[in-house]
Amino acid sequence: MSFIKDLKKLLIKQPEKYPHNRNLMNDISPLIEYPYMSMMKSEISSTSAVRAHNLSLTLNLIRDRGSITRAEIINLTRLSAPTVSSLVNILISSGFVREGGIGMSSGGRKPVVLEFNYEARMIMGVDMGATHITIIIMNLKGEVKKRFSCHMDVLSKPAESLQVIHDAIIKIMDEAGLVESDLLGIGFTLPAPLEDEKTGSFVTHYMPAWKDVRCIGAIRDVYKDVPVYFENDANAAAIAEQWWGCGLGYENLVYIKLGTGVGSGLIINGVVYRGFSGTAGEIGHTTIEADGRSCRCGNRGCLESYIGIQGILSDGRRALANDPNWAGRLDELDVKGVVKAAREGNRECEKIITTAGWYLGIGLANIINLVNPGLLILGGDLADAGQMLLDPARQSLMERTVGFNTRTDNLVIGELGSNAVAIGAATLVITNAFNETSIYNSLRDMEQNAVING
Repeated sequence: MSFIKDLKKLLIKQPEKYPHNRNLMNDISPLIEYPYMSMMKSEISSTSAVRAHNLSLTLNLIRDRGSITRAEIINLTRLSAPTVSSLVNILISSGFVREGGIGMSSGGRKPVVLEFNYEARMIMGVDMGATHITIIIMNLKGEVKKRFSCHMDVLSKPAESLQVIHDAIIKIMDEAGLVESDLLGIGFTLPAPLEDEKTGSFVTHYMPAWKDVRCIGAIRDVYKDVPVYFENDANAAAIAEQWWGCGLGYENLVYIKLGTGVGSGLIINGVVYRGFSGTAGEIGHTTIEADGRSCRCGNRGCLESYIGIQGILSDGRRALANDPNWAGRLDELDVKGVVKAAREGNRECEKIITTAGWYLGIGLANIINLVNPGLLILGGDLADAGQMLLDPARQSLMERTVGFNTRTDNLVIGELGSNAVAIGAATLVITNAFNETSIYNSLRDMEQNAVING
């Protein structure tokens, strides 16, 4: 049973258990500007909206603080004591909040400390990349409990890829000892811009084999009722680093994913920026050489053609053609192999990495001049090159950014590594399940059905 279903049962079907619920209708307190909240201002007058707002506000306050007293909730939210008491009772019964120890007294009886239960439900993240599939199970504190990963030719094998995901979900849930009711939801990321967030259909310009394929089927064949949320891979990685990694505390950041393609996730004023049609962040297809290399998009001189996997591997195979260690095995070469050879002293491979860094700096300078982010985060296989990539990138961007934007300390390697996208996918569940819009819509539907059914 999902979090929303739990709340609907407690709020609608058990009013006698929580007599103070009626106060939720009358306590029209000013909306508190709190992270992930205040999305329902225009509808705050309705009963369901008030309930949803107050529940979401209280739940997220407890989750963000980890532990807090009822008195502190009243002080921070300006909700009445009876309303807070009712809300806390509901959240305790749902399993997401529990009473812990005794807090410090400011006079009178010592207060009971409320704690968020980060193990109340698990969340799943599915990272379907161009050449891999990674699935994780994570608790509500961002700790990865189980992980599955395999190489897969996702680009050209949609049916096989979705079957692997189907089977892996069953396997990883069994290994974790979990059943459907233990899942709060599933996040699913795709290596292209989204077209439909409900079905998981995406722009297939670079993946024509996926035309008319709906990714939702791989999940619904296993679980009929678990909420599923879709997102682009770079956006998800940006969310992950902002929530759990080096992006903590940054409202404006850019995550650059250096993989088969080169994409970026833009977070502006705390929100993922998608643009008019959802394709914002395609940094890999910005032009850095007017008449440069051919790119898979059909244009020439794109950043991706120089620092994407295919460009790196093409250069790497030439560099290692006479290396006896790679005799007869060049088809097996991957980016990690090029980085390893560079670190072991292969000058040509080192030049490939440093040249990629120099081109990367051009692309980063364009982002800095346009968006002015507080942090630039690099992820993907090429980011494993570390300083060998960072140093020329920093030098290149310094030469091209406007003076007052010139900084190099805000260019870093992501902290979450190869799990970044999958962790971001799982985090989508938290951002969606605990927001007041989701709770509001569910409560409103429940009340409308109650009226219809008499």
